[in-house]
Amino acid sequence: MIERTVSRRYAEALIMIAAENNSLAQMEKELAIVRDEILLSGTGLKELLEDPRVLPEEKKKNIKNAVRNQVGPIIANFLYLLVDKGREELLPDILREFGAYADRLRNIVEAEVRSAVQITDKDFRELEQRLCKAAGKKVRLTRVIDTSLIGGLVVRMGDTVIDGSVVKRLALLKKYLQQSRFQGMRVIK
Repeated sequence: MIERTVSRRYAEALIMIAAENNSLAQMEKELAIVRDEILLSGTGLKELLEDPRVLPEEKKKNIKNAVRNQVGPIIANFLYLLVDKGREELLPDILREFGAYADRLRNIVEAEVRSAVQITDKDFRELEQRLCKAAGKKVRLTRVIDTSLIGGLVVRMGDTVIDGSVVKRLALLKKYLQQSRFQGMRVIK
């Protein structure tokens, strides 16, 4: 919990700097380079940064070599600050939080649609437009195939879940039938 709070604070600081300098897009681009070159490159740099036995100066040298001439001084200094504070293991969480803050600034919300089969592109676009209208925001919708649904859709947008799946409908029908009273019905033998 504390780590998440710390990650948010670093991300908030970066967002504030980006807003002050009107450089949100540039900062996102540079942080994507950091993610690709440090976290996803497969060169072992992520493991090196997280190794407490490696001296901070060695970590900074490796960061500099990895992102040389690809990021500006703000991002470079931010990475060095993480190393100085011993917070380099929080980098993935900070990048995720930064992305969430950037989306909020742009009035974008993430949503996910689960279906038993692939949704057609036309239906997907229509659903996306309806969600945008309902939310009053731009919706970034992703598709997930979930064969356990049998049929129908389940849409999750933030804390809101719209469950139109066959499984949900069957469960509601079962509950209704269990609670209903069969008054006035005769049993035929």
